Amino acid sequence: MELMLTAIFKKEVEGGYSVFCPELGVASQGETVEEAEANLKEACELYLESVKEIDILDKILEEITGGSREAAPVLTGSVKVKI
Repeated sequence: MELMLTAIFKKEVEGGYSVFCPELGVASQGETVEEAEANLKEACELYLESVKEIDILDKILEEITGGSREAAPVLTGSVKVKI
């Protein structure tokens, strides 16, 4: 089974990138976007393995997918606002 999860990237002032998955509440970082993405993928997979071991994977998946085991399409983007 594959899930499509959101990855929110932020370029850090000190260098590198932080990245956050809001569905799982998991975060990671890396020197490049690619490294940050790979690190987040690994962190999410480890999180899901852990919840599977303590037998709450189905509950987590239901919360993420709304009860459907089909991966929902995720749209990401940005908006420019005036302040």
